Amino acid sequence: MKYFWVFTVLTIIWVVGYGGARAEVSTGMATTQSVDEDSIEDGDVLCFSDGKIGKCSGEYRVDMYGVFSESPAMALADSGLERGKLMLNSGRVGVKVSAENGAVKKGDFVTSSKQAGIAEKATKSGNVLGVALEDYNGENIGKIAVQVDIRQAIISTSARDNLLETLKMGLLAPSLTPLASLRYILAILVVVITFVLGFMYFGKVARTGVEAMGRNPLASRIIAMGVVFNLSLTVAIMGGGLLVGYVILII
Repeated sequence: MKYFWVFTVLTIIWVVGYGGARAEVSTGMATTQSVDEDSIEDGDVLCFSDGKIGKCSGEYRVDMYGVFSESPAMALADSGLERGKLMLNSGRVGVKVSAENGAVKKGDFVTSSKQAGIAEKATKSGNVLGVALEDYNGENIGKIAVQVDIRQAIISTSARDNLLETLKMGLLAPSLTPLASLRYILAILVVVITFVLGFMYFGKVARTGVEAMGRNPLASRIIAMGVVFNLSLTVAIMGGGLLVGYVILII
């Protein structure tokens, strides 16, 4: 019985001590980058702008670069780099977060915010930092684990909002990475070409149907059914174009 209690106490100490310390350690490979701010703290979201790295200030920043971490699991440190700080741009890391834009739930996308270096819940499509691995709904600035994967994300739930956000982000393509720019350009081209061809095809079929009904009024019902069928086919083709464009955005 005595040994049982000793084992139990040692187990609790290991879980609280080692397990808690481990939760603070990031995963992924950190690299040393020259940061142009002195007030950088563990968990700050950083952006690369005008050739300098500093705290992100502004929502859905397309120049998000990574997160400063004081305790990465692995690091390629460069001790000779002036003003060097360890940064991660992929993997699990503790990130400073605010609930100003709504409570953060596990699985939510998080992005940069108006508060310098602080992340917040992403509520619309745009550039995101990654996915929250913990809930947060505090009044002050807190820190949660985030699976960092900086990319564009489609978040809006309505088709109208998705379309508007896609067009808006497409206009930002020159400021995105080459791969992200290519995805948006291809998606816009696919959607535009599909709609143009669909309207051209339907216009041709409708005109031909009207002419046919004029020449043969007795077969007008059959001709009208053919026009309706072609209209349905056109709508299906347009929907297919939208689906292809959406797939291009999310791959």
